[in-house]
Amino acid sequence: MSTSVSSVTNSYASALSSAVSSTSNDSLVSKDTFLQLLITQLKNQDPLDPQDSSAFVSQLASFSSLEQMTNMNTTLETVLEMSAANLVGKTATVIDGSSNTITGTVEGVVYYADGPALKVNGTDYPFSEVQNIA
Repeated sequence: MSTSVSSVTNSYASALSSAVSSTSNDSLVSKDTFLQLLITQLKNQDPLDPQDSSAFVSQLASFSSLEQMTNMNTTLETVLEMSAANLVGKTATVIDGSSNTITGTVEGVVYYADGPALKVNGTDYPFSEVQNIA
């Protein structure tokens, strides 16, 4: 019996190590990681003593919640990108990396992998540095 527990533990550890090493630093637990771990858990459970059904339902609810949050995040990013173009010509106040306050007209929007940035006075500023739009 200890060999079975040991092999299951080793299988979980291997799956966890593989899943974590394949994820980016930005999101430690992605939906793919969660699903990979859930499948590994189901493959290696003892058929004579299966997982408690309430725990399984709880895991499925967690997966569903994670999927919904991922979809909502994607939708919000799309809305942000679409609304960024409407800021051209507006006056923006931004704080640069040196904590200087800069005010100028939004000349354009630049789209980077991590999100849109506003071009103010010839310099691109990510939305996190924008303090005010008038």
